[in-house]
Amino acid sequence: MATEELLEETKTSLKRIQDFDSSTLARTDDLGKELNFEATVPVAEKLVSFYKRIPGSILDDLPDGLLNSIKGHADADYSRFKKILDFSSRETNAADIHQRCIDQINLAYDESFKILWHYVAYGVSRVTDTATLENEARATIQQIRDEAQSVVHEMNSRDKESKEILENIKKVAAEQGVSQQSFHFNAESTSHETEANSWYKYVLGSAALVGVFAILSIFLHKLPWIAPTTTIEASQLISSKILIFIVLGYLLLLSVRNYLAHKHNAVVNKHRQNALITYQALVDAASERTTGDIVLAHAAACIFTPQETGYTKSGADSQNAPKSTLEILTKASEGK
Repeated sequence: MATEELLEETKTSLKRIQDFDSSTLARTDDLGKELNFEATVPVAEKLVSFYKRIPGSILDDLPDGLLNSIKGHADADYSRFKKILDFSSRETNAADIHQRCIDQINLAYDESFKILWHYVAYGVSRVTDTATLENEARATIQQIRDEAQSVVHEMNSRDKESKEILENIKKVAAEQGVSQQSFHFNAESTSHETEANSWYKYVLGSAALVGVFAILSIFLHKLPWIAPTTTIEASQLISSKILIFIVLGYLLLLSVRNYLAHKHNAVVNKHRQNALITYQALVDAASERTTGDIVLAHAAACIFTPQETGYTKSGADSQNAPKSTLEILTKASEGK
């Protein structure tokens, strides 16, 4: 068996080349483009990787002769690396030395592999315990089977719960689908409310014009350049006042009608929005089919039938609303 001193030296030599950083061989910054050793980096990485495949734990099993072989090759290859690291472009025949260093690195892998590949194979067989791997593989397979059975059992036990969750999701989706349609009525209500505010300003302006002209018309005949001097002129003045009053009054009436129409539409669309939001609650409230249709028909008719808003009168469309609502709710109930 190997002496302790030789064993430690071999471990040190092997560890040194295994930990070597191959990228330091390039030296492109200090040697320039012509004399750098960048071409040796891939070969050096391959060589260092080969040494890493020799586990240090097998050195305890090797006799002195084999330890000397490993130590000698490791030291020789490291010395080639060291020679490149110590290379100077100021040396005599620097170009020749540079080329010899590259050639030595290129040949180092083949030479070392021919001698040391047995130790790599021995190291693999020693550190790999086939029986242990087999037991671990069997344990892993059994664990996978157990987990698969557990998952299958859990899925079967929760099948009913999953179906209930799916039904609830569908129900919520349906409710959201109905409720989201209320957005259109909300948009219309907001639009009509904005228009109503605009026409309200026109109403105030028109009323102010009528009032101002009414006050001014009282004193128009006293103005010297307007005051009538004959009966014909007086009749013309009166006719002009009446015509202007009619125009201003029509503008005031038009503004009032548009204001009332937009306010009516704003209230109606707001009412429809609230009806759609509460529609699903009414459908769910009908637990029995026999009485549900009647309850829903009356409730929905009360909600969807056009109501008096105080701005305009209800039109003839209100007569058909209960029937249409009943048909819609009947289809919705059948779909459920």
